[in-house]
Amino acid sequence: MKQRINFTGGFGEYFIMSLGLLLLSVITFGLALPYWVYWSYKYFFTKLAIGGKYVVFTGNFGEYFIMSLGLLFLSVITFGIALPYWVYWSLKYFFTRMEIEMV
Repeated sequence: MKQRINFTGGFGEYFIMSLGLLLLSVITFGLALPYWVYWSYKYFFTKLAIGGKYVVFTGNFGEYFIMSLGLLFLSVITFGIALPYWVYWSLKYFFTRMEIEMV
C-alpha cells in the first residue's frame, strides 16, 4: 500500500523567514548560517504529511549548532574539502531524527 506525501508549507512564510535569517547571517559574520540551515531543514521536514500524519522532528538546535559550526570551520581550513561531509552530516542528522506522529 502506497502513502501519498504532502507538503503543507507555504512560500511566503519560508521566504520572509529566510530573508531575516540571511540578514542575521550577514550581521553575525556567518555565525547564524547553521541556524538558517537548521531552520530550513526543519521547516521542510515538519511540513510533510504522510498519509495524513505529520512528520515530527526530535533533534535540538544546540547539538546541531556545535557539530555544524565545527564542520563548517573544518571546511574553511581545508579550503572546502570537508564541505560535502558537512552537507552529508546535516541531512543525516535530520533524517535520523524524524518520526511520524501516531494519533
